[in-house]
Amino acid sequence: MTVPGPRILESGRACVFTLAGQQLAADIRHTREVVILPDRTAVPRTPAHVLGVANLRGNVVPIVDIGLALGLPPRPASETLPNVVLEDAGIQIAVPTDEVLGLELVDDVRPPEAGPFGELAVGLLRRSDGTVATLLDVPRLIDAVRVASPTMREKETP
Repeated sequence: MTVPGPRILESGRACVFTLAGQQLAADIRHTREVVILPDRTAVPRTPAHVLGVANLRGNVVPIVDIGLALGLPPRPASETLPNVVLEDAGIQIAVPTDEVLGLELVDDVRPPEAGPFGELAVGLLRRSDGTVATLLDVPRLIDAVRVASPTMREKETP
């Protein structure tokens, strides 16, 4: 599957969160909600980045450690930390985070520097507090974890 290049944000806002000490951001067009998922089910023989699945209002959503796709250290599963639910093309994933920092207006995005996130970064978002968050290309990110996970490919409709 070919994923188009990063798109310029039209929504004007992003959800900012931390993962392994890195500030990351996702366009709110791809951010469905922030939830705590205390009832998770481990799934045997899934790739290491699939931490399990959870029932989210009748939908089974995979809980995915995106840190592995971003080159960050693996994280243990936690049932008490917030998850950001991301969606693209009908595929949802719950992303465990260290902390959700909130919504940020997107008015100062710079091109990404060469770094560990590669094509999964759209740019660098200068936040209102002066810090910088890496703005993720959510469609590419979901595609990257989907391609690495046969169980997610099976859920696609032809």
